Amino acid sequence: MPMRRYLYHGQAFGFDATITEPGPYRLDHHGGCGLPDQDPGKYTGTHPGYTIADLISHGACTAEVNAMPEDSLGYFRTEVRATVENLNVEGGALTVDRIVLGIVSVYRRQWYDSPKPGTGRTRVLPLECSLVNVKIRGSLVDPTLPAPFHYSVDRRETYLTADTPDPTVDAEIRQSIIESPTRFIYVKNFGRIFFGEWTLLPSEDWHSYVHQISVMRMLLGSPQSGGGTGGGGSGGGTTDPPKT
Repeated sequence: MPMRRYLYHGQAFGFDATITEPGPYRLDHHGGCGLPDQDPGKYTGTHPGYTIADLISHGACTAEVNAMPEDSLGYFRTEVRATVENLNVEGGALTVDRIVLGIVSVYRRQWYDSPKPGTGRTRVLPLECSLVNVKIRGSLVDPTLPAPFHYSVDRRETYLTADTPDPTVDAEIRQSIIESPTRFIYVKNFGRIFFGEWTLLPSEDWHSYVHQISVMRMLLGSPQSGGGTGGGGSGGGTTDPPKT
């Protein structure tokens, strides 16, 4: 059966949090946007900033999802981006000047009929993600993001567009996903701060069509409780019908 269409996926937000103690407070996908259907289109979201005195504040948030129509070479491409400025948690216990998320997803129509390995799934990579001036109680820290977050433009595009995916890049992607729970800093009387968290939805199946990335996520501990994410989103897509 021939491929009928490509089903796009893309969502993004600048900041999101649920604080249960003190609280409760719900900061719901500030600056967020997403594809309302699975068709190509461009969508944006903004938020001017938000403050809960002595607990949490952030500046402007932006988000963009650009699901591009099939081009002349048969490529379907989606770019997801989000930013949040001037995050401040618990009166300076954690501050970040800027958090930037990017996710790029690519599939090519010609792969649908190809017997080559790796041609049944959309390829997804981080796109220009960054954290600017992360400070814990005033001291700069160097957040660790795994190798795929630092690929050059050439390496990223070569992987995304090659007829057969680079097995080295595939291995680094898998390792980045597997090691996500270990990439955190524990801060006493604050909680844990995770960097470059990368998961697969709706399951942990490697061929899952949705990749979710959080550039930074907080899991707050005693005496406060709750959590939040700066620079979050998801990308991917799948064919209709799915390639078997």
